[in-house]
Amino acid sequence: MSETPTLESFIATKFAALHLAVPPDDVEMMARFVEEDGIERADVADGVRGMLEGAVETLPPDDELIRTIDAIIDEQARLTAEAEAAEAEAQAAAAAAAESKPDVEAVLASLTEAELAEARKAALLRQYAYVEGGPEERADGPRSTAKEEAEVKKAAEERRRLVEEALRVDARRKKYRKQTIDDPLEWNNLNREKVQAVAAMQRTAHADAAKQRKDRDKAALDKQRADQAKAKADRQKKAQKQERRG
Repeated sequence: MSETPTLESFIATKFAALHLAVPPDDVEMMARFVEEDGIERADVADGVRGMLEGAVETLPPDDELIRTIDAIIDEQARLTAEAEAAEAEAQAAAAAAAESKPDVEAVLASLTEAELAEARKAALLRQYAYVEGGPEERADGPRSTAKEEAEVKKAAEERRRLVEEALRVDARRKKYRKQTIDDPLEWNNLNREKVQAVAAMQRTAHADAAKQRKDRDKAALDKQRADQAKAKADRQKKAQKQERRG
């Protein structure tokens, strides 16, 4: 099974095609920089170029480098769109699954006390395989056609399934209410406000981490540029000294 492509692997492949030996740490730093939100495309391109200048001795021709950097930025956009589509699909699937669950209160409210007691008894017996079907399947009545019998049986089976599922959900709810909650934030499904608090904490943590990463990358980029400027100045001084000696 092939590994999921990453931006780092894409960058490494592109640079290898240009015969550039870029250290993995520099590739990772470039990837994190390209992934940052809110940075103009031109600034991203300049940043990648600056990082590359500090990682290799000689750059390829401008036209090749520009095409490569553009491809890297486009690949990040593609990966982002792909991730967003997958997340949207997962959310849609979760929503569909939630909608397919029975309305516990509505199902239980539709039963009389006698029907509820009978349903609980039938579910318990069926759980231990004492009976094959519910009371609907054992009901007496006038004979009907095979099609009518199939439709009645299907409707009865669906209602039985809904009732049993509602009973299971109701039983789980009662069980959870009796349990002591040591850490309320772990029981997200019991308190909407706590769920929102957890989400807010997570968003804050992600934002702080992103800011720290951005500041760290910017500091590294500034240092690279400062080192390059110093090296250039040193070369100029050395050249001037040689000229004076000559």
